[in-house]
Amino acid sequence: MKLKTLLAIFFATLIVIFSLQNAEVTDVKFIVWKISISRVLVILGSFSLGVLVGILISMKKRFLNTEKE
Repeated sequence: MKLKTLLAIFFATLIVIFSLQNAEVTDVKFIVWKISISRVLVILGSFSLGVLVGILISMKKRFLNTEKE
């Protein structure tokens, strides 16, 4: 396997372990909303959103580079 793939699996495993150890219910406040939600969902949701943004930015850079050629 490539080093990048191994690192991705390692960090994803760390995130899952960390989130499962922080399973308490917590209040999340955003502008006018307030919701009580499991901290696991907050951590995994934030991680997933970050991965998605990273993928989209990477795709945009690749798309712009292929257009110039």
